[in-house]
Amino acid sequence: MDSEIKEEIPVHEEFILCCGVETQVLKCGPWTDLINNQRGTRPKLLIFIIPDPNAEEVKDIYGLRGQVEHKLAFLRTQVPKEMKLVIIGHSIGSYFSLEILKHAPELPNFNAAYLGSQEMREVVKRDNETIKEHLPKLIFYYGTADGWCPREYYDDIKKDFPEGDIRLCEKKIPHAFILSFFQEVANMVADWLKDDLSKM
Repeated sequence: MDSEIKEEIPVHEEFILCCGVETQVLKCGPWTDLINNQRGTRPKLLIFIIPDPNAEEVKDIYGLRGQVEHKLAFLRTQVPKEMKLVIIGHSIGSYFSLEILKHAPELPNFNAAYLGSQEMREVVKRDNETIKEHLPKLIFYYGTADGWCPREYYDDIKKDFPEGDIRLCEKKIPHAFILSFFQEVANMVADWLKDDLSKM
């Protein structure tokens, strides 16, 4: 995508109750309500981004299973069934993305992009069965300067899934890319999605 084009996109922040927990939702675009907006202004696609939550938050509030259930409940209650989805997960959010693919067959066809590691602390085993089942929908992106995700993880998954879209960052972008490389990563992900989006 052309990074020179700057467009003012409205951002709406709201808090909804999901699984009994107040949940912050940031919506970018001219719409505010996906479910009740029956006019033709509803978007065709939702990009659902799962950031790397505070590690204490994962352990203390939900736990891994609870985090996945929370995201599934949000998608089932807040997103129309006909809405196409792209799920982007960073770090432990990558694990949540795979779990959503695994446990939500009723959700519409979607892609998932993985930024960073899918293996942290309690997540010690890669879910090869789910990856194999959804491989054409997945993009894996591994860093070369990432202490959370050593180069061996890239080598292993590339060997196990040679036909997959598995990429290695040659730009030395750190795991915490949001601090200094957010625009570069956003442009890169937008370029990955451009072909799929043009077919809609």
